[in-house]
Amino acid sequence: MDKPHFGRRPERINLDEYRATLTRSAVARPENNFYHWLLGTSWFKFLLLVIFVYLSTNLLFALAYLACGPGAITNTTPGALIDVFYFSVQTMATIGYGQMTPVGHWPNSIVTFEAFFGIVYSALTTGLAFARFTRPTAGVRFSKVAVVGNHNGIKTLKFRVANERSSHIVEAQLRLWLIAESMTSEGERYRRSVELSLHRSESPVFSLTWTAMHSVDHESALNEYLDNSALDPQWHLLITFTGYHESLANQVYARHVYLPKDVQQNATFVDIVTVSPDGGRVIDLTNFEKWAPNSSGPIAGEFL
Repeated sequence: MDKPHFGRRPERINLDEYRATLTRSAVARPENNFYHWLLGTSWFKFLLLVIFVYLSTNLLFALAYLACGPGAITNTTPGALIDVFYFSVQTMATIGYGQMTPVGHWPNSIVTFEAFFGIVYSALTTGLAFARFTRPTAGVRFSKVAVVGNHNGIKTLKFRVANERSSHIVEAQLRLWLIAESMTSEGERYRRSVELSLHRSESPVFSLTWTAMHSVDHESALNEYLDNSALDPQWHLLITFTGYHESLANQVYARHVYLPKDVQQNATFVDIVTVSPDGGRVIDLTNFEKWAPNSSGPIAGEFL
């Protein structure tokens, strides 16, 4: 079998964000939430926060030096904020050119505290950056929408998963859950999670794409929700992915959520697999997100 050829990949879209709106009680410690936010946010936001804290703290220290009065820092223009700001930068970074020096008890006390703060801040930002670099990520991409259409004459839910890296993920596993609100006979509301069986939930080696399928038959819990929004308009599908990344030598995880508006009924995915003139199979990921109204045409290909 010829090795599949890849078409040009479209621009990567971050679909890992949990888009279901949930209300949480404020029982978690704020510092823990902030730490996990620092690990999970984008590099742009992380670096922007690091720069903002660095500049704002230097500005605060500069105002403190300015409050000490004229002559507190030698070789600076009296009342010039920019001069003491540069002195603060040199102090926090322990540069110490020697042209500007503190004079008196209060300026030296501020220098002592700022030098300590600079060491701690550098250590914290370095540790956070290292933790972000070493945090294993699955590099798994989910399709924007899930489709519901006929497959071998059976109503079937489908969604796509793609490996965005060239390395393989071994012992990959997908699980699909229906999350919906129900009510007991006593009138108590509760959130129930029902696992929906997939045609194939495991793969020994996941390297290319995977079209996951679930038969929406009379035994499927999803059947009653697709055409009846009155049961629970906030129901959603939760997909979890686990596997062992051979390059990272670590277990990786990913998850995705499909809201009711993300499920296209009477539709099927556009085929991403074509046959080249030499008989090889071409996988064009530019069609990864595309879908069309259900017809009698070919069902989207599935390759591992």
